[in-house]
Amino acid sequence: DATSRASRVPLAPPKNDCNNDDAETKTNANNDESNTTITELSFARRAPEFLPSKTVSLLLQPHFLPALRNLLRLSLYDCGLETLAGIESGGQLHDKGGADSENDNTNKNEPIFPNLQQLDIGRNPQITNASLPSTFSAQFPSLLEVWCDDCSFGPQIPEELLNIHTLHVVRMTKNKLRNS
Repeated sequence: DATSRASRVPLAPPKNDCNNDDAETKTNANNDESNTTITELSFARRAPEFLPSKTVSLLLQPHFLPALRNLLRLSLYDCGLETLAGIESGGQLHDKGGADSENDNTNKNEPIFPNLQQLDIGRNPQITNASLPSTFSAQFPSLLEVWCDDCSFGPQIPEELLNIHTLHVVRMTKNKLRNS
């Protein structure tokens, strides 16, 4: 399962050094599991796990929210996705009607992925401009890189991507973009 391949790091502030993944993984293997957090989750080439909905609903279950808030990198590469609907739900995925729901002081409108820096949705050829909800950019306030090679975006770059003002890298090769 994909969570067994996830990278774990100490709860200390994350490093931005992506070139030392092997050393980081070895170091973290010796850490106490109760004092770690998942910062990278890869569902790459795991399309059967997203059936029958072909959406990200698998990730958006309320009990996964604490982990999603700490993610730095998320790969949904080649997962057979058709839409990213559900991302717009944001913090509204908190436990509904539970015993503590009235006393819950968390902001229910906060983003699901407040720390995510890298998102790979590449090789999902059924993802189009219409696949991104209008509040897509609000769910990724720290996003630096988005990879969406081999999707079906077009004829223009999706407005939802252009609204992410923190982006430094956008990879969009082999989409349906046209010069206008």
